[in-house]
Amino acid sequence: MQKTGTAAERKFFRDSDKKAALSEAEKLRRATLKKTEKLRALRLEKEAAERAEEAAKPKKPAGKKPVKTKLAAWQGG
Repeated sequence: MQKTGTAAERKFFRDSDKKAALSEAEKLRRATLKKTEKLRALRLEKEAAERAEEAAKPKKPAGKKPVKTKLAAWQGG
């Protein structure tokens, strides 16, 4: 098996492949960050709408709290 090209040529092609792989990885990372940002914005918008809807609902009056009565001590015997 014969190697084609000189050591410098092989290094050049390795380096160019490395740059291509890194740029592809960078593109994927940026796309992921963009999607994450979009989803976060949608979630925050939804949560704000839910809070506004909850605030718009009329609150029920608390009503009277039950009065606790002290029970007489048990006198068994």
